[in-house]
Amino acid sequence: MRIGFPRALYYFDYFPFWSGFFHSLDIELVISPPTHRKIMDQGLKKASDETCLPLKLLAGHIQALEDVDYIFLPRMVSVEADTYTCPKFLGIPESVLSAVPEGQSVLTVTLNWRNSKRQVLKDLEVLTEQLGKSKAEIRQAFNKGIEWQKKYQNSMGAEWDFEDSLNKIESASWDSTESGMSFAPLGWKERMISKIPLSFDKAEKGHLAVGEKSDRLRIALVGHSYLTHESYANLNLLRKLHEKVDVELVQNLRQADIEGHLTGLRKKIFWSHSKQIYGAGNKYVEDQRVDGIIYLTCFGCGTDSIIQELVSRKAREKHKPYMLITLDEHSGEAGLVTRLEAFLDMVERRRVHEGYVSAYGERLDSDSNAL
Repeated sequence: MRIGFPRALYYFDYFPFWSGFFHSLDIELVISPPTHRKIMDQGLKKASDETCLPLKLLAGHIQALEDVDYIFLPRMVSVEADTYTCPKFLGIPESVLSAVPEGQSVLTVTLNWRNSKRQVLKDLEVLTEQLGKSKAEIRQAFNKGIEWQKKYQNSMGAEWDFEDSLNKIESASWDSTESGMSFAPLGWKERMISKIPLSFDKAEKGHLAVGEKSDRLRIALVGHSYLTHESYANLNLLRKLHEKVDVELVQNLRQADIEGHLTGLRKKIFWSHSKQIYGAGNKYVEDQRVDGIIYLTCFGCGTDSIIQELVSRKAREKHKPYMLITLDEHSGEAGLVTRLEAFLDMVERRRVHEGYVSAYGERLDSDSNAL
């Protein structure tokens, strides 16, 4: 059996779980190729105009999957207690059914961790008949998926590229001699992206003394993983940053650090991705080793319209250089490069010559009405 897995949206966060799940069942996963112009064009044709860019990309990746028995489109309602995923996750698969080729079967399942673990397992057992597996095999696959997801999360983004992180886990922490199987799923294809070495050892990340800085700027790129790691949609922003500065991502933080920076709100954030972004943004605002913050979002993102404003207010209060980049299918590389160079030049000048000057003007503070 061959199951198609779109390289979009939930792929960049939860692929380790589903990879372990299907690999344990000895089912081949076929992943769509990295995003290119044709995939985006197909997504724009099949998705609704009102949807956000990541959902349009998902529609394109569905079209790119060929020679598979099923296309896997899970409905991920919640991934932890007391939270929900973004509404675009809740609407899958119905919101992208128009992108499924005629005659192609869809495999879907609902995952809701707001319920008990037992209920999640029951939800997965609905796949038993479709996959031709027993309930015992489904339970074993569920446990393997949990194990692989934890390995990825504990790696804290071992490499700057998502798929490099998966390979790093396999080679460094538990290889085939330990687990009896390779981390990479059956049918895994070689990546088409060249590697760029990091400018500092990731193993030593987070161990600089407070106030100590390297020769290069350190910039935090904050946003949804399916934007920060989607190189085609973000116009290779992550690669451009790595060529010039040291980069921090949301995935580089321990969960305890994120949880410790969620205070000060009138009520809890109930979107799981947004909670991670807000906690990481606050952490980077207060981190003296981080010289500036770039918030990456896409046009029409409802959750980011709230979270981005909260993070930007924190940046103003702490006088931390901050820039918002909003993407859509019409974004051009020339404009992005111009803005990025101007921002980095400003941060460099402030760091070297004007560190005592606020990034937002001398009189701008939390009580000011100035723009």
